[in-house]
Amino acid sequence: MLTATEIAGFAGAGLAGAAYVPQISHLIRARCSAGISRLAFVAWLLASVLTTARAIAIHAGVFIALGGIQIAATTVVTLCATRYKDTPCPSHIPRPPRAKTAAWTAAPGNEPRSGRPAGRSKAESATSAEHSGALRAYVPVLHPHCDPVAARSGQGAGCPGRAKLAEITDGRCGA
Repeated sequence: MLTATEIAGFAGAGLAGAAYVPQISHLIRARCSAGISRLAFVAWLLASVLTTARAIAIHAGVFIALGGIQIAATTVVTLCATRYKDTPCPSHIPRPPRAKTAAWTAAPGNEPRSGRPAGRSKAESATSAEHSGALRAYVPVLHPHCDPVAARSGQGAGCPGRAKLAEITDGRCGA
């Protein structure tokens, strides 16, 4: 008769085996090994063989079952990952990066870099006839020569300041 902890142990071994099902299913159905580290699974396979050998030596039924499940599952994953190396499925094919346009939409306030640049409406900030109606983003430009130490020594004279905004359109800077 099994004790409650042995039953729980066998249930845990079964759960460990069930945890491999989605990975193995994807490997076999999609023939896709994207995101699988073969080296890691080979290491897990070796660890499972060694710990299962110890479990057999001490006649620990739960750990023998767990080891057998781990050995079988990691062997299947390792073999499939090796067989389907460099064959990603459509959901794992890298997509070209999309252009991201960041709009400066913070509410106006007294803090630095808040709201739109002075003298421009929302419509003017979004489109302009001079740039064929292209969207643009306002990005704060930090000037490395505008250091407080340099300003005190007179080297930062004429510096426009850290919060000056640059108008970015189509990857080009405008004045």
